[in-house]
Amino acid sequence: MAATVGNMFEWYDFTIYAAFAVPLSKAFFPTDNEVVSLLLSFITFGLGFVARPFGAALLGGYADRKGRRNALSLTILLMALGTAIIALCPGYDRIGLAAPCIIILARLIQGFSAGGEIGGAVSTLVEHAPADKRALYGSFQQLSQGASTMLSGLVAIIISLALSPAQLGEWGWRLAFGVGLLIAPVGLYIRRELEDAPVFKETVAQHKSELPIRVVVRDHWRAILAGMLIVMLWTVAQYLANYFPTFAVRELKVSLSTSYLGPLVVGTVLLFCPIVGVLADRFRRKTVMMVGALGLLVSAYPAFSFLIASPTPEHVVMTQIIIATFMLIYTAPASAVLAELFPTSVRATGISVTYSLGVAIFGGFTPAIITALISWTAAPVSIAFYLMGAAAISLVTVLALTDHTGEELS
Repeated sequence: MAATVGNMFEWYDFTIYAAFAVPLSKAFFPTDNEVVSLLLSFITFGLGFVARPFGAALLGGYADRKGRRNALSLTILLMALGTAIIALCPGYDRIGLAAPCIIILARLIQGFSAGGEIGGAVSTLVEHAPADKRALYGSFQQLSQGASTMLSGLVAIIISLALSPAQLGEWGWRLAFGVGLLIAPVGLYIRRELEDAPVFKETVAQHKSELPIRVVVRDHWRAILAGMLIVMLWTVAQYLANYFPTFAVRELKVSLSTSYLGPLVVGTVLLFCPIVGVLADRFRRKTVMMVGALGLLVSAYPAFSFLIASPTPEHVVMTQIIIATFMLIYTAPASAVLAELFPTSVRATGISVTYSLGVAIFGGFTPAIITALISWTAAPVSIAFYLMGAAAISLVTVLALTDHTGEELS
């Protein structure tokens, strides 16, 4: 609960920006060209990922030296600060260029926080897990991301149905960020009760001399590269789901409330992560992840082609169920795989740096890349090709992995 609930609010705060990219672009990045405004908004969204590797190095190292609980509590406070700034910042029409500058600062704070979050959360989960249930415990990290996606979709649907388009664009989007401020009291209360795992307590007493980031870069750079390519499909699929409302409104011309069915469906499907975690502990990580990657590679083009040809609410839901199911199969065991790449003494740093670099390079600019691809090619189905490319690369990486299912953590 401590790792999962706090992580859910952390990811909600970081990704709700994408769900309201259109009103945010008009509030903070107004131009004469709607596409340019949207691209500026998504580039600002992506800047949060530029800060993540720095948060990974500093906050991940803090988690390895001072404890998972202390680091996780710090990340919650930082994320709450960034979210509050976005919720309260006046628009461009009131303070001019200061508005986009403040939003960029808020995204950098959020990115710094998120960079250290995943290492501490995943380390907490897997280090408390028995060796034969590590994928099950680790799967709750992806469950928390799914819950955050579902929460963002639900909040967005409620706001879009309760308010007129003018009200939503003027001030309604701020309500979604207000919900995100629940992270501070809820997260701190839960994590105050969190205890670091025995395997970490035993290890930390023996490794205090060197900075964790130095050890990770020097001794585990191959693991970082492999982990980044594993994360590639994970993060592209996740942020494609976050981008979906914008894609549905702009390219499919569906209503705003219908477009938010996408994240809601994806989040609901990802709640089944523990079931896949059990299967990964029984049938090995590689087998399960290969099924997920291959499924996305094969299904992405026909699924999106079908949706673009007939963009009804039913088809929106059906397409998202197909993509989310294979995403679930691939990502549920991925947290355990990342954790098994690094020893306990530098695990939080290793996971944070690997995931943050993978997300910064491959996932964070997914909305901007897809927006640009569709604009250049005039083909909305370009969204499928980007997902298929990520699936192919991650599939090859998983095939080359050494599987550590059932082994004790070092």
